[in-house]
Amino acid sequence: MKKHILSYILIVLGGTMTAAAFGLFILPQNFVAGGVTGLSVILQHGIPLPLSWIVFGINILLFVIGWIFAGKEFILKTLIMTFLFPVLLDVFSQIDLFLPLAKDPFLSSLLSGCLLGIGSGIILRANGSSGGFDILGVVLNKKCKIPVSVVMYVCDCTVILLQAVSKPLLQTVYGIIVILCTSIMVNKVITYGRSEVQLLIFSSEHEKIRQELLDTFDLGLTFLHAEGGYHLDPAKVILTILPYHKINDVKKMIYTIDPTAFTVIDNVNYVGGRGFTISR
Repeated sequence: MKKHILSYILIVLGGTMTAAAFGLFILPQNFVAGGVTGLSVILQHGIPLPLSWIVFGINILLFVIGWIFAGKEFILKTLIMTFLFPVLLDVFSQIDLFLPLAKDPFLSSLLSGCLLGIGSGIILRANGSSGGFDILGVVLNKKCKIPVSVVMYVCDCTVILLQAVSKPLLQTVYGIIVILCTSIMVNKVITYGRSEVQLLIFSSEHEKIRQELLDTFDLGLTFLHAEGGYHLDPAKVILTILPYHKINDVKKMIYTIDPTAFTVIDNVNYVGGRGFTISR
């Protein structure tokens, strides 16, 4: 029960932050914006209504579509944001505390991107949804097997391009900066801000390297049984996950033991389990 209540609190918190990003920075500074809010900005040129009303109308329409086609279990998760976001957007749009930052649009784009990304990340961490085009993506995925991410990208890109035609180039550029910052911050929030890499080590000295990884660097590892592609010799490949700050020291250790070792490093978006999200 406590977890259930906490998830709703987090959704409200995240929704407040996303509404603040739009109301305090993005809309007052005329940056291009994606999502339902960006579409509402376009429609406002032909519909003489407050922006928050247009956002609310589109959200209700998408909510009804989702209720019919996506199922009640999913759509109930979007209920809070469907009604809360337009109200909060209207409230924050009345606050002119940050208008002086209009003199520094680059800083404004960074601040709004961080707010929007952190807020969206918190909503996702609480297993919620910000509504809007999320609903359309789920419906098309269910009915036409189109990936949700594809629907989201197409909708957002279309909205942004339509705005870019009528806005100055700088407003478009700053809007893109907002989107990039949002993407980075969403990833950081979802992964607890941790940054790890996956390291694959191909070496005949795998036993010595194994001991160093365990004893010196306190890293867990797994042996993968492989076969050389040229001579077809059996081999052991070391797989380990390590934080960024240990990469250089581990590489020095590997090449000190075996100068001919072959290593592959990949970024990792999430690591869970014993030693990471579960104590050893």
